[in-house]
Amino acid sequence: MPKIVIADPIFSRIEHWDCGPEWFGAPYEVVWPKGYSFDEMKPYLPGAEGIVTCFDPFTAEMMDVCGPSLKVVAKPGAGYNNIDVAAATKRGVMACNAEGVRGRAVAEYAFFHMLWLSRNGWLKGKPEWETTPMLQLGGKVIGIVGLGDIGGHLARMADGFGMKVLVNTRTPDPSRVPGVALEFCSFDELLPQVDYLVLCVPLNSETQGMINYGAISKMRKEAFLINMARGSVVVTDDILASAREGLISGFGLDVIDPEPFPLDHPLRKFNNVLISPHHASRTRETDAAALERTAENIRLALAGERPINLVNPAVFG
Repeated sequence: MPKIVIADPIFSRIEHWDCGPEWFGAPYEVVWPKGYSFDEMKPYLPGAEGIVTCFDPFTAEMMDVCGPSLKVVAKPGAGYNNIDVAAATKRGVMACNAEGVRGRAVAEYAFFHMLWLSRNGWLKGKPEWETTPMLQLGGKVIGIVGLGDIGGHLARMADGFGMKVLVNTRTPDPSRVPGVALEFCSFDELLPQVDYLVLCVPLNSETQGMINYGAISKMRKEAFLINMARGSVVVTDDILASAREGLISGFGLDVIDPEPFPLDHPLRKFNNVLISPHHASRTRETDAAALERTAENIRLALAGERPINLVNPAVFG
């Protein structure tokens, strides 16, 4: 019976996640460690054929403890920087994410951030909320950085709000979002034009730290920055300096670096900085779809078939 180890405590912490014995839909030995530090998991890893994680790292050292039986490491999210994909590839281990099931939820949540900031949500319960002017999204310019699953949904929603849609992406293809007028431009061209800059790029060597003090300085003072990508796509100290100097009107951060911030982090003191707990993608609907996709990727990999979301295709012949 193939052995699958659950290598992240989040699967037992979220009540509505259906991660019971029927999760994988086949006779597998599903193992839940009693603790999730490396030392605590060590006794459970040898002989594992499948590993499931979410946010916790799964490293080369952990793969080596599993041994040659290991075939696949899977997670129910799009970003996979917590999995050592290079190490997996070197060992012939398939790495899988769940791209394509959470994009709409993240795009919706980006609009929640935009609306909260535009409508002065931090004034809730205060008399001045009644008299402080607000902004509407219609007629504004949104700049979308990254036109994957999230960016595509974001562009459609922005068009529905009556916004002008500017896009920065490595592959400018108008057919990516049919029926929506997209204007493609370079990153530097994008910055001074937008009212809302929304980041939805993967984290890699090109995108890490792409939003720094210099980039924010090129934006309009009336603009807002929304990060739905990864925390280290922005330079946290530069966000703090920009907030202190009032370079732009506000920040919406669903992802931060480090994550989570300590409770006394100075960015928490700014009214116009909305920090949420990296849960843009986690609706009941997307969680169910992502868990099923994870199970499907595991089932396919253990059957010797190509998973739906294989991020290191070199290992599959």
